[in-house]
Amino acid sequence: MKKLELDLPGFHFHPTLSREHWQGHHGYVHPIYMDLCKNRPDASFFLCGWKHMIDEAKKHILEMGYDRKAIHQELYG
Repeated sequence: MKKLELDLPGFHFHPTLSREHWQGHHGYVHPIYMDLCKNRPDASFFLCGWKHMIDEAKKHILEMGYDRKAIHQELYG
């Protein structure tokens, strides 16, 4: 993903770990993407996680004015 970030203009990778502290984003993902997209830039969302988190993220993303087609998901658990 970091290579894609270098090779693809406009591609940004923001991994977020909910339970571990590390050098990147950590904690619940919702405030992070909401802050990153507060000015509503063009975006696609690739979500992977538990159903409850995915459902909540989709709700927020749609409320922010993004189209359902901008959301890509992989459920586990």
